[in-house]
Amino acid sequence: MINTPPETDGLIVTLNKMGYMNTEPEFYNEAFIDFAGQCSHPCLEIGTAYGKTTIAALKKGATMIANDLSKDHLDIVLQNTPENLQNNLTLMPGAFPNALSIEDNSLGAVLSSRMLNFLDPEILPSSIDKIFKWIRPGGKFFVLVSSPYMGNFKEFVPHYLAARAQNKPWPGLLKDMANTVPERAEDLPSFMNLLDIEDIALLLVNSGFHIERIGYSPVSSRYPLDVRFDGREHVGAIAIKS
Repeated sequence: MINTPPETDGLIVTLNKMGYMNTEPEFYNEAFIDFAGQCSHPCLEIGTAYGKTTIAALKKGATMIANDLSKDHLDIVLQNTPENLQNNLTLMPGAFPNALSIEDNSLGAVLSSRMLNFLDPEILPSSIDKIFKWIRPGGKFFVLVSSPYMGNFKEFVPHYLAARAQNKPWPGLLKDMANTVPERAEDLPSFMNLLDIEDIALLLVNSGFHIERIGYSPVSSRYPLDVRFDGREHVGAIAIKS
């Protein structure tokens, strides 16, 4: 049995050092749980980590596909899923999107919570295109990403704003994690693509989604002080496939 690492201030570090799973309720994740519980078709969580959201959706009545880079994470998800719900859970380990074998127009909803930041920008648009194809008409895509306004990236904000003003592609791309956030670099990959409202809106619309809701989403007041900023720490969106 693999144990989940301990929580610290509402965060649990991932086993593969791809950031953290948050343990506090968050609007876009909660909205996905409620919607997935009403879906008559399977729903997908990309980058499920230890499965807090996936298991909550199963308990609401959803049929879930859980994807994660780490098979160990998915083993923990399975062992923490109530036995009577395990038949409603499919595990798909591997790198999104290529490791996932999903039919077009087969999913009722998809959640990507704080995962898109870790995708190479060169494949990000085509990855959103795949999600659009997988979702059934009337289905929804729930998104949460880290913005450039995470507190631990505050020294990067002037560089981000300058790059945005110059219309540079992917102005939130951080390539030197070790020097930018040395206090958390050991828990993060070598790069992150911090995404703002404009980035998410463009990605969704270009893939064919209609945006139902989009905006900044603050981190919990329980989170460490170095992560908190001014309420713009995350960008969340709910998009529908017409």
